[in-house]
Amino acid sequence: MNIDTVHQTVHHIVQLMANILNYLSVSLYQGQFTHVHQLSYAELNDLYDNLSKTPHEAPSIKDIKCFYDNLIYLKNVTETDDPDYNIYINELKKYIKKHM
Repeated sequence: MNIDTVHQTVHHIVQLMANILNYLSVSLYQGQFTHVHQLSYAELNDLYDNLSKTPHEAPSIKDIKCFYDNLIYLKNVTETDDPDYNIYINELKKYIKKHM
């Protein structure tokens, strides 16, 4: 299976979540985490781990909203200089608004 085929089988939102988590892995100030930040980050990873088992399926709007809410909670411990990160957040927010 070539890379183009793989990308076609991954739902856009699952790919977006992967991009966000990749960004967060290098941009979080984990030294500033409180216990609640740790729980939020763990929730993001748990959600993605579950959704990535069936990457071709659209995640539920509840899961997407939960993912987004946890991202917003982590905003104060995340460096946001990269414009791509803000694009990812905005895409997620637009998807939520469109499907609620």
